[in-house]
Amino acid sequence: MSLLLMSAMLPAQEKPNILWLVCEDMSPYLGCYGNQTVKTPNIDALASKGIRFTRAHSNSTQCSPSRGTLISGVYAVSLGTDIHREKRPFPATFYFPKYLREAGYYTSNNNKQDYNNVKTPENVWNESSRKASYQNRADKKQPFFSVFNCGITHMSRVATRTTEGRAPRQVSPQAVSVPAYIPDLPEVRDDIAWNMDAVQLMDQWVGAQLAALQASGEADNTIIFFYSDHGGTVPRGKAYVYETGTQIPLIVYFPPKWKHLAGTAVPSVNNRLVSFIDFAPTVFNFAGIPTPAFMRGAPFLGKDAARHEPAYLFTFRANQGDSFCPSRAITDGKFKLIWNFQSAYPHGTRQDYQWQMPAQQAWDRAYIEKNINDPLHKKFWETAPTFELYNIQTDSLETIDLAGQQPYNRILATLKKQLSLTLRQEKDLGFMPREYRRKLQADGPLYEVVRKQNINIDKQIAAAEIASLKDLAQLKTLETFLMDADPVVQYWGASGICGLAKAGAINKIPAKAAALVENDGVIDEVKGMLAEAMVYTDNTEKGLQILLKQLASGKGFAGAALQNVGAKAAPLTADLQKLLAASSKNKYRFYIRSILINCGALPYSALYDASEKVSD
Repeated sequence: MSLLLMSAMLPAQEKPNILWLVCEDMSPYLGCYGNQTVKTPNIDALASKGIRFTRAHSNSTQCSPSRGTLISGVYAVSLGTDIHREKRPFPATFYFPKYLREAGYYTSNNNKQDYNNVKTPENVWNESSRKASYQNRADKKQPFFSVFNCGITHMSRVATRTTEGRAPRQVSPQAVSVPAYIPDLPEVRDDIAWNMDAVQLMDQWVGAQLAALQASGEADNTIIFFYSDHGGTVPRGKAYVYETGTQIPLIVYFPPKWKHLAGTAVPSVNNRLVSFIDFAPTVFNFAGIPTPAFMRGAPFLGKDAARHEPAYLFTFRANQGDSFCPSRAITDGKFKLIWNFQSAYPHGTRQDYQWQMPAQQAWDRAYIEKNINDPLHKKFWETAPTFELYNIQTDSLETIDLAGQQPYNRILATLKKQLSLTLRQEKDLGFMPREYRRKLQADGPLYEVVRKQNINIDKQIAAAEIASLKDLAQLKTLETFLMDADPVVQYWGASGICGLAKAGAINKIPAKAAALVENDGVIDEVKGMLAEAMVYTDNTEKGLQILLKQLASGKGFAGAALQNVGAKAAPLTADLQKLLAASSKNKYRFYIRSILINCGALPYSALYDASEKVSD
């Protein structure tokens, strides 16, 4: 008899209920984590009776790849679903609630899914809707796994383009702390304070959920998780692999009846490295269900959890809107290495949703108008370094970059080696550009396609690693990448050349590269990257015309490239103004306006059209 079947046959009282209370876009901004500017009595009380984790992280920096990792127990980069807001096919068996359901649990989700998948199979949830609840199960003795999502703290609260009309207020803008990496501007303080108000409102929601559980009579039988889907809404938070983008609050409460399942002291503060990849195995540990072989994490609570404590924690990002800027990070809990692969791009690449935050616009505007003197405040807008290294125990805001400092070379080398190994172990598909992925996924989930076609992912990763270095000595190698049969390897050859051109290391792109721009057999994203390289060298006009043509045909990456070249796009002003007048797509209109602002043809205030709505 299988373990799964034996688990399903256990009496209901032998299985705990499991309740997840999930908020959005929130770093550990709670009283129990030391935030003195907010009052969060309900969550603080839960933490005082439960286990409060101090080093818990989402693996991704944005909603959809974070939740895709969470629901599958597989890193979104391994599924090829790491590009935010780019739904792709999932393997049908990669949804952990279905295994709970097969084991006798009632599974409900209220109501956000957002897994970056095309469609969730019918066998995952008994109920997934705005009315879904454990209270809807017919047999009240049936154990449940129930998820409730709260959007109060979502970035949409501060993505208002202006600070006007924010009322009622509880937290004063003067009472908040401004992270050292952001200039202390009125809009920054206002956004942070408005978000802190949301944290207090969210705490009331948690209180209401706990009261409903108590009233249902199930509180004594229910293990409770409280956490956020990724980090907070301050600039350089959500969407970036800094601690502000991935560190989350995580509290797990055990009623007395089920404390023996914790495998550790309750209550307690726990400093273990924990990430979303571990959540499904942990739930299975409580429910007595074996972890499926495809899952990549390990239980962080329960039987044998101590044997599985990870030495490293892995996080990732793919894109900032239409800017494809893969970054990967790894930490041992003290030191953290960030590896940025797109060598010609800054972190501060505008995108239509996040730039609706008044704080983000104010910081951007201050940089454009040269009202920033602090090098730390400028760094976000300058071409990202290949490597960033931080001591996150002493510098949790990651303001002191140790990469390149001789005393830390050995630490950097160790983490780099481990990160490089992790990319290969996890078969990271996140180095495939967006449109090329669409072609592959026509044959099914990328996770399955690359295995069926025996695609050499290690070679793609190696190409991206070399391309990221901005090393002129690698130019010949980058040229060989351009001649490779794999379009992804070609892409990273083009990316590496673009990075060298942006840095001024070359003043002319290689003849092989120039020839590829005219080759119909080359994917558009390779051509776009090489065209951008041309803009930085001796063939600016041709590069601009190629990118303009691509943008006019709806290629989002071309808009991101023209935005990245800054004032060099000025010769296209008249063409862009015509394209803006003819375009009906909000996203492309945003990028065109952004390009025109960079060229001085529009004021910064024209970045958004008041009539246009932008969804995350």
